[in-house]
Amino acid sequence: MKQDHLYLVYGASGAQGGAVANRLLASGKKVRSITRNPEAADLLQSKGIEAVVGDMSDTKVLAQAHEGVDRVFLNIPVEFDTAKVQMYIDHAIEAAVNAKVELLVVNTGGFVPQHVTTNTLAVELNRQLIEDVKKSGLPYIIVEPIVYLENFMIPGVLNEGVLAYPVPADQKISWISLDDAAQYHVYALTHPELAGSIYAAPGLEGYTGNEIAAKFSEVLGQEIQFVSLPFEHFEAAISPMLGSQNAEGLKGLYQWISSNMDKLPTFNEVDDSLKRSVNLSNISDWIRFSFLKN
Repeated sequence: MKQDHLYLVYGASGAQGGAVANRLLASGKKVRSITRNPEAADLLQSKGIEAVVGDMSDTKVLAQAHEGVDRVFLNIPVEFDTAKVQMYIDHAIEAAVNAKVELLVVNTGGFVPQHVTTNTLAVELNRQLIEDVKKSGLPYIIVEPIVYLENFMIPGVLNEGVLAYPVPADQKISWISLDDAAQYHVYALTHPELAGSIYAAPGLEGYTGNEIAAKFSEVLGQEIQFVSLPFEHFEAAISPMLGSQNAEGLKGLYQWISSNMDKLPTFNEVDDSLKRSVNLSNISDWIRFSFLKN
């Protein structure tokens, strides 16, 4: 059996793919990525990651990136232009099929309820991604993180003693850090025998907005209050950074999350063998590392 697998990590120059690439590198794996930015490519190569310059719209570049690759971590950019997203999906799957990769691990970046369609574009784009991967004939594993803790680091979310985010103050979410999500992804990438699986990636602990604010208060040593941010305010705040189309799409996602909190998976529901294979951080430690590390 081949031991020196080559892993292609989409988005290794970004936060989600970067966390996966770092964990693969730390375990001695060979990693390649694709990035649009030549400067980012230089940085990746300085870390020991082979980098191909290009983007997901270029089938020739994707074919080059997949040459000799055994396992792929697919991370579709946050995008709500349906035609563009479908192009990304089609091109990525085509490249993986042509390269005859032995495993495709897909990060949905969010939970997708099975057997129940929604009116939420963010959820349904991910559902389309999953269905297309299933139809491809490729061995696959789908990983569905819940809601990322790093969203609390968006400029303005924590400001002058207020933690403002568009979720209810009194209902629990199993928030997960990018690094902890990467543990689930790397587990999938290194367990091809699980091909055909779809599993959620919840954080270790479930907390309400108010409880999260209490954790921030405790760790930072100052009073932090949670405010359930109105969806329209959230959309207006992120629109300058992400564009109006993406801001509207993310607003819709949080509207769906807020109305379906009872459907979001928890760590108690994770398979026992997977539980034993990950070492997730608690929220207090994540706050301490993320906000006090300097």
